[in-house]
Amino acid sequence: MVPATTVSQHESQSDRQRRFPWCLPPGPTPAIPRKGVLVSDRQLEPISPKEAIDWYLEHRHDELREATRRTHRSGLNIFRTWAEEEGLDNLNDLSGRNLVAFKTWRKSETDLNTVRLNGTLGVVQRFLRFCETIEAIDEGLAEKVPLPNVPPGEEVKTEVPEDEQVKAIRDYYDRFEYGSRRHAEFELIAEVGIRLGAVRAIDIEDVDLERLVIHLQHRPENPDVYGTPMKNGFDGERIINISPGLTQLLDDYISHNRNGATDQFDRNPLFTSYRGRVSTTTIRRDFYKLSRPCEYEPGCSHGREVEECEATHSKQAQSCPSSFTTHPLRKWSIMSQLDAGVSKEILSDRVDVSVPILDKHYDQRSEERKSIRRREELEANLEQYAMTDGGQVIEENDEG
Repeated sequence: MVPATTVSQHESQSDRQRRFPWCLPPGPTPAIPRKGVLVSDRQLEPISPKEAIDWYLEHRHDELREATRRTHRSGLNIFRTWAEEEGLDNLNDLSGRNLVAFKTWRKSETDLNTVRLNGTLGVVQRFLRFCETIEAIDEGLAEKVPLPNVPPGEEVKTEVPEDEQVKAIRDYYDRFEYGSRRHAEFELIAEVGIRLGAVRAIDIEDVDLERLVIHLQHRPENPDVYGTPMKNGFDGERIINISPGLTQLLDDYISHNRNGATDQFDRNPLFTSYRGRVSTTTIRRDFYKLSRPCEYEPGCSHGREVEECEATHSKQAQSCPSSFTTHPLRKWSIMSQLDAGVSKEILSDRVDVSVPILDKHYDQRSEERKSIRRREELEANLEQYAMTDGGQVIEENDEG
């Protein structure tokens, strides 16, 4: 057994003690077992956080979508930064107390809500499970990651544009920027409710203007080059119906305003810039711009001086309190289609989301709105509900 040693007041452990006194009490501390020392009946092999992260990302490269790989890489870079600050250069030294310290550090470094903090810690936990398999950390340590309990109200994001705002944007673009790329992007999501990635993935050949449909196809290209994948892979492929109005808008956009560029795979994207297929960042930026109230109506609804407002600059459009991106509009579209009587089963296929997830994350209508819609369905299908006046059943007079 390696003898206990005393922690120097000049070492990084003492710095951690001052920052997180509950994690590292003063006094003698057992030495961390090194290579050749048995821990839980097995040997730990020294490895740096950076090297272990590289191993993990390489190990999971083929099974993770590119967007998921970026999320994991981002979360693990945060963990590596913390480890470097703490002087943790060998993962064999990692303990449950360190993990509590990491969580506290992450919360103190940035203003994260519980959902985002939980996401970062979840990535670290999956990484540590991998580290257990390569004898880098003690068995069972991954399960000591302190995942916070996410309050039900925080788990579901509720931001959805108001009906009036969506109508105002539509009216403006119908009149002043009809057939522009931003107009076509906005109407496609507002009418159908598809994801941002699906919008970006559409090629000209996928749009059948005669049949009024769009074919959504999963084209990841290859593991090393980011193509145009669907969120749910090949299971997300489908044919979506579009209205005559949206069909005409897309036809006019293609004929008059689309930049005739191809992408790096020599495909013909529906939505382009002079460089080729637009990026997801470009589409988000389009939405932030078009959803600013000063974009579609006079003045500022927030009482700001338009000439002095930073949100009027293209790169700062997201700082406008009323601006939104594609996902809130997707939620608005799904709720609107439910209000219009589209069944959840049909809508589930249309927007590529299961009915339980649709109920939990997308159907944010008030109980009153749901009640009104149910009554409309009852009136349409049950004879005893057919005669109503303002939602109240009319009593027939039997006399005479």
